[in-house]
Amino acid sequence: MNALAYKFKKYGSCLITLLIVLFSLLFGCATTAVPSGPDDLDTALREASGYLNLNLPKGSKVAIINIQSDHSNLSEYIIEELIANAVNDKVFSVVDRAQLESIRMELDFQLSGEVSDESARSIGKFLGAETIVTGAISELADRHRLRLRALNVETAQVQGQYNRNINASPLIAALMKGGRTGTASYAVRTGTARTGGTTAINSTQGSAGVSADVSAGNMANTNTIERQITPQTSPPQAATPVYRIGDTGPAGGLIFYDKGNRTGGWRYLEAAPANAEKRAKLLVKYVAMTHGPEADRMDVKQTSEEPGRGRENTEYLISRLTYLGFWDTAAQYCNDLVFNGFDDWYLPSIKELSFIYGNLVRKEMGNFREFLYWSSTGWNSGSGWQTGYGGLTWNMQTGLSVGKGENAIVEEHYVRPVRRF
Repeated sequence: MNALAYKFKKYGSCLITLLIVLFSLLFGCATTAVPSGPDDLDTALREASGYLNLNLPKGSKVAIINIQSDHSNLSEYIIEELIANAVNDKVFSVVDRAQLESIRMELDFQLSGEVSDESARSIGKFLGAETIVTGAISELADRHRLRLRALNVETAQVQGQYNRNINASPLIAALMKGGRTGTASYAVRTGTARTGGTTAINSTQGSAGVSADVSAGNMANTNTIERQITPQTSPPQAATPVYRIGDTGPAGGLIFYDKGNRTGGWRYLEAAPANAEKRAKLLVKYVAMTHGPEADRMDVKQTSEEPGRGRENTEYLISRLTYLGFWDTAAQYCNDLVFNGFDDWYLPSIKELSFIYGNLVRKEMGNFREFLYWSSTGWNSGSGWQTGYGGLTWNMQTGLSVGKGENAIVEEHYVRPVRRF
């Protein structure tokens, strides 16, 4: 017993100390939170700010006008982050949020609503800005699509276009809980403001502040922005001119399709001029070969062949291909294209290409080549829709569609972007 007592006395304190250390480590591991990485939305906004820093003139004054979305909290968060990044980066000056809020209250438009380029430029002029930034964030399958565009206030020239897909995140989910938004309408007018109690903002006042004068006798004969509140409606749009097949469209291309009405927000389809053309790969088959038919496959059933549906096809292809790490594709090129100030181009569906052939190529219009052109329509390669991975092309020489499956990874074909309006 004396020997055991001696050993306990000799080693017992060490053993107790060791146990205390072990319990401390276990307790610390159980209670210490593992730090999480940055939210994908914040990462995208940081990248967007870096893009603007590189593309906007240093020292210029920039107004971030609006971010269109269905959720006001999400829109306002994006605007605030972009403003904060600009203030901290000190590459260009940015219009203070309070000034923008004053304009918003006077015109009764929502920062998450749709704003036309003309209206945004008028607001930018009033604020003394040289560049305006507008954008949108929309849901795209299980992710979100962020778009930003910088426009020169004086010339309307597009100075930059930033597009990025954003993974769903807790931050976005929390911001989307703020409810859905409506849009107030307003008109932009030049000359003397109309009388009768309509609020007008004098655009010659500069950015020092906002003044409103509802007295008809005190309204100056200057450029004004006039408010006409119509809650829960879309901003009024100028009447679209009537076009015929073969006419030059708003973006400088050729009209090749007219559905006769504006259901769905569009009536005409316009093909870009020949100098917007390039060669690219579709990469649909490559994804199937790499990941197999049961993992992350490109489901061609989700693409359409109908006229006007190329926009949705393009967004679907981009959402899958960029998720898998493919960026330099035919769909991505069309989506990122800014041509003649327009940024709504997409990869045409196979029927859109057929109308291009029938209404333009056969009449020797549009300077198309007698080769294959990629469409955004998926193709059944012969083994059924569930395992068919390919893309349809259109032969501008023969007027026939040609399916490409095995060779979609290695073959480059021509790409002619189109847009609908």
